Amino acid sequence: MKTRFIQRQRELSAELKTLRVLVKEVGGNYLAGLQADIARVDRALADVDPNQRRMAELRRMLVSIEQLDLKPHKGRRRDLKALDKLIGQLTEIVEEW
Repeated sequence: MKTRFIQRQRELSAELKTLRVLVKEVGGNYLAGLQADIARVDRALADVDPNQRRMAELRRMLVSIEQLDLKPHKGRRRDLKALDKLIGQLTEIVEEW
């Protein structure tokens, strides 16, 4: 019984190490995707034609960013969710341009 328990402990420990690597890889790719979306929004800003509608959209985008309440030092999932949601909204706006 004790030998099997120790074996299972080792198996689980090995799987947890693998899981850590996966979290790092998936997290890095996820963050890279968010950064690419932000860059896409920034490039769209450079090409936008100024008009009243775009001015209102720019103002709305600015307000959304300014209202973002994050605590990056805590590393919270809800902060990632808020960033993902905001970046998605910004991307949707510029895709209509």
